[in-house]
Amino acid sequence: MTKLKDILSEPCGLRYMVESLDIRSGVARRMLLDTEMMTSCQDIEKEYAALATYVRAINDTASLMAVKTLQFRLQGLKDIRTTLSNLKEGRVLDDIELFEIKHLSMLAGEVARQMTQVGLEADWQCTEDITRILDPEGLHIATFYVYDAYSELLQQLRRQQEREKDNIRLAEQIAEEENRIRTELSRNLRSYASALREVLIKMAQVDIRTAKALQVRALGLCFPTLGNGWCLTQMWNPELSAILEKKGKAVQRNTIQLGDCPTILTGANMGGKTVVLKTVALCQYLMQMGFGIPAEKAEMHPFEAVFTCIADGQSMESGLSSFAAEMKGIDNILTAARQNRNILALIDEPARTTNPTEGTALVSALIAVLRETACTTLLVTHYCIRAYGCPCLRVRGLENGEMNYELLPALAGEVPHEALHIAEQLGIDNDWIRRAKKELEED
Repeated sequence: MTKLKDILSEPCGLRYMVESLDIRSGVARRMLLDTEMMTSCQDIEKEYAALATYVRAINDTASLMAVKTLQFRLQGLKDIRTTLSNLKEGRVLDDIELFEIKHLSMLAGEVARQMTQVGLEADWQCTEDITRILDPEGLHIATFYVYDAYSELLQQLRRQQEREKDNIRLAEQIAEEENRIRTELSRNLRSYASALREVLIKMAQVDIRTAKALQVRALGLCFPTLGNGWCLTQMWNPELSAILEKKGKAVQRNTIQLGDCPTILTGANMGGKTVVLKTVALCQYLMQMGFGIPAEKAEMHPFEAVFTCIADGQSMESGLSSFAAEMKGIDNILTAARQNRNILALIDEPARTTNPTEGTALVSALIAVLRETACTTLLVTHYCIRAYGCPCLRVRGLENGEMNYELLPALAGEVPHEALHIAEQLGIDNDWIRRAKKELEED
């Protein structure tokens, strides 16, 4: 199964979304990265239902201070899964491990009480019994040592040691009694090992869902409607938006619909086609990982796998050129598509590094092949290709000296001719542009 950490480096803005989450504990962040991409509508709907509860609570302005307190409590959550495994396996725990369990049990109670203040409900078993075992004196302090209250004999031996500090035999007796108590404590706690692990995981989920809900609120994200259709209304890429905001600009939103046939997207250089492709990838990954979606409205469904061919795949180690690496990537898509797997393929400028004649033939043929499969495809190209009846879109393009990134229906084979206009807008060498125009006129 694909995990979040496996796709974090995909060039679509996913890392930005993950790193901007206000997760407070290291264990929660590790668990998030180990999250498996959901492929079941039932699992996805269940996760969004849980997240919706957090969003409703956080959208209550009066609860924001309580939310911050909850996050402060969650900072104390530590990854003690190794300790809990030792406990379950019947090992005798040392003082540090017993402290970790005591701290977890006390923290679980504190977090549960704070969740009530936020309007949320903790769905784990009460840990008061564990706290009583590890806090026999009822001090409610998050420290641990082998207390006198565990044994009258231990209490007597320690008092005697105060008078006979150099008595080696007495020190050995104290150590023996303390070890006996640790053994007994470990045995008494063993039955709680699985429950404590569940509490740890659920508290980490609280940390993750709180961070996701805050992100939904901060960015104005939406929840998807799951169905047979696939359409993103007024989608945008938050990473690009943040970059543009620093320059005093606003990101342009777009609407796109994908269906059974491959969707072909054309447009001028610098026309935002790759951004569209990356944003589609981002939204699909976010949906299958249970995040809010950067769109006004999203009707989506999960795929078994998402294939992206976006970045230059040239590798010194593999010895593959850009073209060879790209061909290998597309071949993987075709292999999966021919196996009737439910996949999403996002392909940016295939065959762009070869000559236009062969490139056009390769891309046209690719559309023909993908059309015969169940693969959902968005393909970006500059070539004037055969569409085989597939829907075509284009970027509106240059208007009044500025780029309009709106997506419009396009005719099959319609390719924009705006490269020279864009070059002029960029202030490129006038003589070069003039001669290029002359070449076009002569053709």
